[in-house]
Amino acid sequence: MPAGKPAEGFTLIELMVVIAIVAVFAGLAAPSMRELIAASKLRGASSEFYASLLAARSEAVKRRANAVIEPVGATWSTGWTVKTGGTVLLTVDPLPSEVTVQVNVTADATTPITYAMNGRISSTDPIDIIFYNASMPIQARCVGMNPSGLPRMRQDTNRVGTDGCN
Repeated sequence: MPAGKPAEGFTLIELMVVIAIVAVFAGLAAPSMRELIAASKLRGASSEFYASLLAARSEAVKRRANAVIEPVGATWSTGWTVKTGGTVLLTVDPLPSEVTVQVNVTADATTPITYAMNGRISSTDPIDIIFYNASMPIQARCVGMNPSGLPRMRQDTNRVGTDGCN
């Protein structure tokens, strides 16, 4: 370096100070990001279930046959299928492990949901499928149906998923 010309660039100390400041900001943002990602997974799971209900209802009316939405395994968390007759129309993959699914506030068995050819569900009682995160207080999402069969989506207000969307 020629004499009289100052050095260009950063010193090691300046670089370390910048890295420390970025690390502090990242540490402050991490909890918020975790909640944001968990809430996004809940929204995705409930939206996918809602879309499956709409598809089943539409196919039941279109084909003039019953359409059934049923869990693939022992719970709704393991995914579900939409069938009409013996034909599988839609298969949904298992949900992320953080997403818990419960049927109604007093948790019922994972019985299939059947749409008749008129677009109504076979149950005479309203059904609520509750999607929540058991490990962090994030607003639950509920997909409900009344006997008319039209699904609706709601969001929890008290951040306690096990009591439904109130």
